[in-house]
Amino acid sequence: MIFSDLTNWEKEKALFPEAVNKGIEYIRSTDFSSLPAGKYEIEGDLMFALLQEPATKDWQQQRPESHRTYTDIQFLLSGEEVIRVVPLSEEAVISEQSFETRDIAFYEKVGEESSLVLRPGSFAVFYPGDIHRPCCSVTKDQPIRKVVVKIHKSLLGLE
Repeated sequence: MIFSDLTNWEKEKALFPEAVNKGIEYIRSTDFSSLPAGKYEIEGDLMFALLQEPATKDWQQQRPESHRTYTDIQFLLSGEEVIRVVPLSEEAVISEQSFETRDIAFYEKVGEESSLVLRPGSFAVFYPGDIHRPCCSVTKDQPIRKVVVKIHKSLLGLE
């Protein structure tokens, strides 16, 4: 997992995988203010962006999730959200698994979570196996606008 923001990315990008930097550069160079929510190709099915407009909810109403094939870059455009995170462990109990069709599993039980507060310009990178619970409210439920760049594991040398 990586947690940073665009201000620090310039100083840190030499430490990030090339595919992550490509995704962040796409975010940085795209004017999302004029685009509707939806899917945008970057590199076919190997890398694409999902422009989303969810509403945050109390963390207990959001389900923890993980992926097997894609790494997420979750970048906040507006609003604020908490993303709770925990490493995959033997404590984790899957409640719903759709890796083959949707590349996602949801969990009914996970270990002790940590919280990341995202504000506009900040991002988190979740690799396969990083359990994350996005779209949690910081202080109150609110609409947010975010971009999730999905990076296929082959671009990160994880196959």
